[in-house]
Amino acid sequence: MKNIIILFTISLLALNQMVVFAQPGNQGRDKEHQERWEKYRSEKIAFLTTNLDLSPEEAQKFWPIYNEMDKEKSEAQMRRRELEQKVHNAEASLSDKQIIKLTREYAGNMEQEGALSTKYNEKFLSILPPQKVLKLYQVENDFRMYMFKKYRDQRKKENEHP
Repeated sequence: MKNIIILFTISLLALNQMVVFAQPGNQGRDKEHQERWEKYRSEKIAFLTTNLDLSPEEAQKFWPIYNEMDKEKSEAQMRRRELEQKVHNAEASLSDKQIIKLTREYAGNMEQEGALSTKYNEKFLSILPPQKVLKLYQVENDFRMYMFKKYRDQRKKENEHP
């Protein structure tokens, strides 16, 4: 449960940064964000490559599917973040009909994210042994924990040396 909360928090922080940098007037910050995002992606790919122990044949099949999944999940998370903003900014004056529509959109988006996980789990199982699919989830979690620690350590250093 603790890992889920940490994962959710990291996801929200990352998505919040994407939304902020995507706003008008942030062109310089947008470029900086894009560079950081590319660095993050490169680090993630290297981490997964090092720790998954894929054969060359497995890697050839795995990476296109993984990249497709990553793109779809990112898009779903962006939609979720937009809906979270709508929920957060919802006025008490909304009609019941408007509230019902918003809550259904929100719940539907969460369902879509779950469906993506199920869809790609089956795709991975069709190209990799089950042990390596399980290892993928373990390694992804290890990477999130690694990045969380790295970010926390970076913030700690910044606060020590202002």
